[in-house]
Amino acid sequence: MLGMPRPPLLGLDIGLDAVKLVELSSTRGQFTVTHADSETILSDPGAEPDGRDLESSSSAIRTILQRSRIRTKKTATALPSNNAIVKIISLPSGMRDDVIEDQIRYEGQQYIPFPMEQVNFDFAALGPDSERKGYQQILLVASKRDHVEDNSAIIEGAGLKPAILDVRQFSLWTLINHLQPQTRSEKGGIVLIEIGGSTTGVHVFENSQPIYSRDHNFGTAKLTERISQHFGLSRDDAIRMQRFGGLPQEYEKDVLAPFVADLGREILRALDFFQASLPDVNLRKIALFGPGANLAGITKQLASLPVETPDPFTGMSIGSAVNERFLRSEGSAMAVACGLALRRFAE
Repeated sequence: MLGMPRPPLLGLDIGLDAVKLVELSSTRGQFTVTHADSETILSDPGAEPDGRDLESSSSAIRTILQRSRIRTKKTATALPSNNAIVKIISLPSGMRDDVIEDQIRYEGQQYIPFPMEQVNFDFAALGPDSERKGYQQILLVASKRDHVEDNSAIIEGAGLKPAILDVRQFSLWTLINHLQPQTRSEKGGIVLIEIGGSTTGVHVFENSQPIYSRDHNFGTAKLTERISQHFGLSRDDAIRMQRFGGLPQEYEKDVLAPFVADLGREILRALDFFQASLPDVNLRKIALFGPGANLAGITKQLASLPVETPDPFTGMSIGSAVNERFLRSEGSAMAVACGLALRRFAE
């Protein structure tokens, strides 16, 4: 029987400082990047206390859509990890989905620290619980309803339609499973680290299951701040020169190297915190993503474990509407958007 073509889907990563978009197509198993773009979010002075300005985020998305002439409307987006509650719970085997939903709804206070009328949740069966005969493991994901509604408001404000709402660490896991299918069966803990602008997410999966996730308040924005202070540049000029070149010769030695050393120490401290909380987990490797993944010297700072910086677009063809130079230079920063775009092809 012939498979029906899967409808187009935009992978949309809505951050605090930028929006990133990826759309993929597939022909006979060969993926093509049909669209890939990003746009800085210009926040209004009256933005929300957490830094998210809904209208400015929608405006940044509209700019990408107009620039790229994208017609696709359905989107997959991801909540920040600190806006989601992820738990693995144990329930009797054989329960129908509607019964599981009712069980979670009526006994949700055991798992979710908010009144159930204030949250949206979803779940998926993972398989038998090896420690409890006759029980199954259920992956439960929940978020406060206002976070979900804000996300929908941004998307709809740009003229798009919300189709899938994921969580950042699962988007990265989708991507790493696409790039390295053997990861699903490999033993040991795999650390996915996303070095963003304002935060760095540390996410650990063991036996294909999420066991830890935490966002830390450090990222590449500090490097921009140091460049600005050291060379007397405006923030916009510092960002532009980081991206396109032109920084003075002493930049690498006087600014970049000390920052990367500090960043490495912060990440190692975050990993120590994880190991202290789950000492029995044997970490096997680190995969780095995000704008800071390709900073010169960062992998050496984390040499206590094997470190990889996967290119999200490995093995993919580049469509005519995509700026290949942009994609190669910004690839790691597009990881979440790429993982979301891959949801179009998920079974």
